[in-house]
Amino acid sequence: MAFVVLMPTQAQCFFLADSLVAKDTTKIRRSKLTYAINWDARSSFIDRKFVNIWGINTGVQFGKNRHEITFGYYWLTFNSLLRLIDFRKDAARLINLGYYTRTDLYYFNLMYWPNVIENQRWRLSIPLELGIGATQSADRQLLNDIMIWRRTDFFLPAQMGVYLKWKATRWVGFSVQGGYRHAIYQQNTPTNYNGAYYSFGISLEKPLFVDSYKWAKKQLNKHKQKS
Repeated sequence: MAFVVLMPTQAQCFFLADSLVAKDTTKIRRSKLTYAINWDARSSFIDRKFVNIWGINTGVQFGKNRHEITFGYYWLTFNSLLRLIDFRKDAARLINLGYYTRTDLYYFNLMYWPNVIENQRWRLSIPLELGIGATQSADRQLLNDIMIWRRTDFFLPAQMGVYLKWKATRWVGFSVQGGYRHAIYQQNTPTNYNGAYYSFGISLEKPLFVDSYKWAKKQLNKHKQKS
Protein backbone atom coordinates (compact mmCIF):
# COMPACT_ATOMS: atom_id res chain seq x y z
CA MET A 1 0.00 0.00 0.00
CA ALA A 2 1.13 3.57 -0.54
CA PHE A 3 1.73 5.83 2.32
CA VAL A 4 2.59 9.34 1.24
CA VAL A 5 3.67 11.93 3.73
CA LEU A 6 4.47 15.53 2.92
CA MET A 7 6.64 16.77 5.76
CA PRO A 8 9.51 19.23 6.15
CA THR A 9 12.89 17.64 6.87
CA GLN A 10 16.21 19.06 7.95
CA ALA A 11 18.87 18.36 5.33
CA GLN A 12 21.27 21.25 5.42
CA CYS A 13 25.06 21.60 5.47
CA PHE A 14 26.85 24.46 7.11
CA PHE A 15 30.37 25.80 6.88
CA LEU A 16 32.44 25.47 10.04
CA ALA A 17 32.85 29.22 10.34
CA ASP A 18 29.10 29.71 10.45
CA SER A 19 28.28 26.69 12.61
CA LEU A 20 27.19 28.61 15.70
CA VAL A 21 24.90 30.93 13.74
CA ALA A 22 23.51 28.02 11.73
CA LYS A 23 22.66 26.03 14.86
CA ASP A 24 20.76 28.96 16.34
CA THR A 25 18.91 29.49 13.07
CA THR A 26 18.01 25.80 12.87
CA LYS A 27 16.59 25.78 16.39
CA ILE A 28 14.41 28.79 15.66
CA ARG A 29 13.19 27.33 12.36
CA ARG A 30 12.36 23.92 13.82
CA SER A 31 10.51 25.39 16.78
CA LYS A 32 7.95 27.15 14.57
CA LEU A 33 4.62 25.65 13.63
CA THR A 34 4.54 24.22 10.13
CA TYR A 35 1.76 22.78 8.01
CA ALA A 36 1.41 19.05 7.38
CA ILE A 37 -0.81 17.03 5.06
CA ASN A 38 -0.63 13.24 4.77
CA TRP A 39 -2.17 10.65 2.48
CA ASP A 40 -2.57 7.48 4.56
CA ALA A 41 -3.39 4.08 3.00
CA ARG A 42 -3.54 1.01 5.24
CA SER A 43 -4.43 -2.65 5.12
CA SER A 44 -6.37 -4.29 7.92
CA PHE A 45 -8.48 -7.26 8.98
CA ILE A 46 -12.04 -7.15 10.31
CA ASP A 47 -13.73 -10.39 11.29
CA ARG A 48 -10.91 -12.23 9.46
CA LYS A 49 -11.67 -10.34 6.27
CA PHE A 50 -9.04 -8.28 4.47
CA VAL A 51 -10.04 -4.63 4.03
CA ASN A 52 -8.51 -1.49 2.57
CA ILE A 53 -8.47 1.73 4.57
CA TRP A 54 -7.82 5.04 2.84
CA GLY A 55 -7.50 8.38 4.56
CA ILE A 56 -6.18 11.90 4.48
CA ASN A 57 -5.22 14.01 7.46
CA THR A 58 -3.92 17.52 7.95
CA GLY A 59 -2.62 19.57 10.85
CA VAL A 60 0.52 21.12 12.30
CA GLN A 61 4.08 20.11 13.16
CA PHE A 62 5.83 21.58 16.17
CA GLY A 63 8.82 21.21 18.47
CA LYS A 64 12.39 20.12 17.88
CA ASN A 65 11.33 16.60 16.82
CA ARG A 66 8.50 17.87 14.58
CA HIS A 67 5.67 16.19 16.46
CA GLU A 68 2.32 16.27 14.67
CA ILE A 69 -1.29 16.88 15.62
CA THR A 70 -3.65 16.21 12.73
CA PHE A 71 -7.32 15.70 11.98
CA GLY A 72 -8.32 13.27 9.27
CA TYR A 73 -11.05 11.46 7.40
CA TYR A 74 -10.82 7.70 6.72
CA TRP A 75 -13.02 5.30 4.82
CA LEU A 76 -13.00 1.53 4.71
CA THR A 77 -14.17 -0.64 1.83
CA PHE A 78 -14.46 -4.40 1.71
CA ASN A 79 -12.46 -4.78 -1.53
CA SER A 80 -15.02 -2.72 -3.44
CA LEU A 81 -12.50 -1.69 -6.08
CA LEU A 82 -11.77 -5.31 -6.91
CA ARG A 83 -15.38 -5.87 -7.92
CA LEU A 84 -16.11 -2.60 -9.69
CA ILE A 85 -15.04 -4.03 -13.08
CA ASP A 86 -15.95 -7.63 -13.86
CA PHE A 87 -13.95 -9.11 -16.76
CA ARG A 88 -15.63 -12.51 -16.69
CA LYS A 89 -17.04 -13.59 -20.06
CA ASP A 90 -20.37 -14.59 -18.53
CA ALA A 91 -20.77 -11.28 -16.66
CA ALA A 92 -23.98 -9.46 -17.60
CA ARG A 93 -22.38 -6.03 -17.11
CA LEU A 94 -18.76 -4.91 -17.21
CA ILE A 95 -19.27 -2.14 -14.63
CA ASN A 96 -20.86 -3.49 -11.47
CA LEU A 97 -22.22 -0.32 -9.86
CA GLY A 98 -24.79 -2.35 -7.93
CA TYR A 99 -22.02 -3.61 -5.68
CA TYR A 100 -21.81 -0.18 -4.02
CA THR A 101 -25.21 -0.57 -2.39
CA ARG A 102 -23.51 -2.60 0.31
CA THR A 103 -22.53 -0.99 3.60
CA ASP A 104 -18.99 0.24 4.22
CA LEU A 105 -17.45 2.31 7.00
CA TYR A 106 -15.99 5.78 7.54
CA TYR A 107 -14.64 7.71 10.51
CA PHE A 108 -13.10 11.04 11.53
CA ASN A 109 -9.81 10.80 13.37
CA LEU A 110 -7.81 13.01 15.75
CA MET A 111 -4.15 11.94 15.65
CA TYR A 112 -1.05 12.73 17.73
CA TRP A 113 2.33 11.66 16.30
CA PRO A 114 5.11 12.02 18.91
CA ASN A 115 8.45 11.43 17.20
CA VAL A 116 10.87 9.49 19.39
CA ILE A 117 13.60 9.84 16.73
CA GLU A 118 13.76 12.62 14.15
CA ASN A 119 16.99 13.25 12.23
CA GLN A 120 18.29 13.48 8.67
CA ARG A 121 17.89 9.75 8.00
CA TRP A 122 15.32 8.29 10.39
CA ARG A 123 11.95 9.03 11.93
CA LEU A 124 10.43 6.80 14.59
CA SER A 125 6.97 7.72 15.81
CA ILE A 126 4.26 6.22 18.03
CA PRO A 127 0.96 7.49 16.54
CA LEU A 128 -2.03 7.71 18.88
CA GLU A 129 -5.50 8.08 17.37
CA LEU A 130 -9.05 8.59 18.58
CA GLY A 131 -12.00 8.81 16.23
CA ILE A 132 -15.72 8.56 15.70
CA GLY A 133 -17.26 6.69 12.80
CA ALA A 134 -20.36 5.07 11.39
CA THR A 135 -21.52 2.87 8.52
CA GLN A 136 -22.48 4.26 5.14
CA SER A 137 -24.24 3.05 2.01
CA ALA A 138 -25.11 4.38 -1.42
CA ASP A 139 -28.69 5.23 -0.50
CA ARG A 140 -27.75 7.40 2.49
CA GLN A 141 -27.52 11.18 2.20
CA LEU A 142 -24.11 12.83 2.64
CA LEU A 143 -25.38 15.25 5.31
CA ASN A 144 -26.50 12.36 7.49
CA ASP A 145 -23.08 10.75 7.14
CA ILE A 146 -21.32 13.90 8.35
CA MET A 147 -23.63 14.50 11.34
CA ILE A 148 -22.61 11.35 13.21
CA TRP A 149 -23.81 12.65 16.58
CA ARG A 150 -27.42 12.53 15.29
CA ARG A 151 -27.20 8.88 14.31
CA THR A 152 -27.94 5.73 16.27
CA ASP A 153 -25.26 3.57 14.61
CA PHE A 154 -21.72 4.69 15.40
CA PHE A 155 -18.52 3.56 17.04
CA LEU A 156 -15.42 5.12 18.69
CA PRO A 157 -12.12 3.64 17.46
CA ALA A 158 -8.90 4.11 19.46
CA GLN A 159 -5.66 3.20 17.72
CA MET A 160 -2.00 2.94 18.65
CA GLY A 161 0.91 1.93 16.46
CA VAL A 162 4.53 2.33 15.43
CA TYR A 163 5.71 4.24 12.37
CA LEU A 164 9.27 4.05 10.97
CA LYS A 165 10.65 6.00 8.03
CA TRP A 166 14.06 5.83 6.39
CA LYS A 167 14.86 9.04 4.50
CA ALA A 168 16.87 7.55 1.67
CA THR A 169 17.49 10.90 -0.01
CA ARG A 170 16.60 14.54 0.47
CA TRP A 171 13.53 13.97 -1.68
CA VAL A 172 12.28 10.41 -1.06
CA GLY A 173 11.88 8.07 1.90
CA PHE A 174 10.49 4.62 2.62
CA SER A 175 8.10 3.90 5.47
CA VAL A 176 6.45 1.06 7.34
CA GLN A 177 3.82 1.19 10.06
CA GLY A 178 1.68 -1.18 12.07
CA GLY A 179 -0.72 -1.02 14.98
CA TYR A 180 -4.01 -2.10 16.46
CA ARG A 181 -7.51 -0.61 16.32
CA HIS A 182 -9.92 -1.11 19.23
CA ALA A 183 -13.52 0.08 19.32
CA ILE A 184 -13.88 1.49 22.83
CA TYR A 185 -17.61 1.93 22.20
CA GLN A 186 -20.04 0.57 19.60
CA GLN A 187 -23.76 1.07 19.12
CA ASN A 188 -25.95 -0.65 16.53
CA THR A 189 -23.03 -1.49 14.22
CA PRO A 190 -23.21 -4.69 12.16
CA THR A 191 -19.81 -6.10 13.12
CA ASN A 192 -16.85 -5.78 15.48
CA TYR A 193 -14.29 -3.39 14.01
CA ASN A 194 -11.35 -4.34 16.24
CA GLY A 195 -8.26 -5.44 14.34
CA ALA A 196 -4.63 -4.90 13.40
CA TYR A 197 -3.51 -2.61 10.58
CA TYR A 198 -0.29 -2.17 8.61
CA SER A 199 1.17 -0.37 5.59
CA PHE A 200 4.32 -0.07 3.47
CA GLY A 201 4.98 2.96 1.35
CA ILE A 202 7.03 5.74 -0.16
CA SER A 203 7.14 9.25 1.27
CA LEU A 204 7.73 12.36 -0.82
CA GLU A 205 9.52 14.97 1.25
CA LYS A 206 8.90 18.70 1.22
CA PRO A 207 12.33 19.56 -0.30
CA LEU A 208 11.26 17.73 -3.47
CA PHE A 209 8.47 20.26 -4.04
CA VAL A 210 10.53 23.23 -2.86
CA ASP A 211 13.45 22.35 -5.13
CA SER A 212 11.11 21.67 -8.06
CA TYR A 213 9.49 25.08 -7.57
CA LYS A 214 12.88 26.82 -7.43
CA TRP A 215 14.05 24.99 -10.55
CA ALA A 216 10.89 25.88 -12.47
CA LYS A 217 11.16 29.51 -11.36
CA LYS A 218 14.81 29.62 -12.43
CA GLN A 219 14.00 28.18 -15.85
CA LEU A 220 11.18 30.68 -16.28
CA ASN A 221 13.49 33.58 -15.46
CA LYS A 222 16.06 32.30 -17.97
CA HIS A 223 13.35 32.11 -20.64
CA LYS A 224 12.25 35.67 -19.90
CA GLN A 225 15.84 36.94 -20.15
CA LYS A 226 16.34 35.26 -23.53
CA SER A 227 13.08 36.73 -24.75
